[in-house]
Amino acid sequence: MKIGIIGSGVVGQQLGLGFIKLGHEVIIGTRDVSKLSEWKKTAGEKGSASGLKECAEFGEIIVLATSWAGTENAISLAGKENFKGKTVIDVTNPLDFSSGTPPKLAASFGNSGGEQVQNRLPEAKVVKAFNIINAYTMCNPGREEGVPDMFIAGNDKDAKKIVSSFAEKWGWASVIDLGDISQAFWLEALAILWINYAFQTNQWSHAFKLLRK
Repeated sequence: MKIGIIGSGVVGQQLGLGFIKLGHEVIIGTRDVSKLSEWKKTAGEKGSASGLKECAEFGEIIVLATSWAGTENAISLAGKENFKGKTVIDVTNPLDFSSGTPPKLAASFGNSGGEQVQNRLPEAKVVKAFNIINAYTMCNPGREEGVPDMFIAGNDKDAKKIVSSFAEKWGWASVIDLGDISQAFWLEALAILWINYAFQTNQWSHAFKLLRK
């Protein structure tokens, strides 16, 4: 499968390596291809870099791994038409750093980041996922204390099945579907909980587990 990743930071790079380990081809889209030279050495023949538009055209599945401030512009540069009909994995978090750290949540219920992305890409199948942990845990979820759960939200059931399959192959204990894209707000709020705990404790490898009994 061809995976296009919009966003060349550590999140995009780690997810790219995770997809390559599953046997997929990956292109990371960036405005500065040269900064991915070391990543390409690690990724091998299945990993490459390109401009944002070429990346979006290439991807059968597109991952949105941009900073929130750059998300709208990245979508515009990639070309909205190149997202049409595709599963889009939204890993972004709407964070406000105007008052320093830890950041605040720059979204509200009914206007979550996930909903804003879906509204910008009405013909895409947006699934909010992998936004509630650090980049290095996304494709390597096992912790010393156990294996955490991943939470997702989106409107399209088949798209959520695809995302769940990736998570399961990476080793997540279970994938918990919270419902349609409006539920992305709670995932973004959960990301703020993760961030606040990290700043308070200087621990950056924690993750969440839903215990039913």
